Amino acid sequence: MLGLKMPTDPRWVNIAERNIEEVLIDHAFCEQKAASNAISIIIQYPHLTDLVEEMTAISIEEMQHFEMVHQ
Repeated sequence: MLGLKMPTDPRWVNIAERNIEEVLIDHAFCEQKAASNAISIIIQYPHLTDLVEEMTAISIEEMQHFEMVHQ
């Protein structure tokens, strides 16, 4: 599905469980950054209607993901 070149090390789960707060903080930051990048593209290309619509949808979706991770 993801096209990974190597299997994920099974020890990763144990590491993530021990550091779940850090993992969630990092994940929330990534969601926020994705939304911010989509908004930046809207600001740069407001005249490209199709692009603006797609980036608007992406920014909304990413902020919804951020909200879920934050909770």
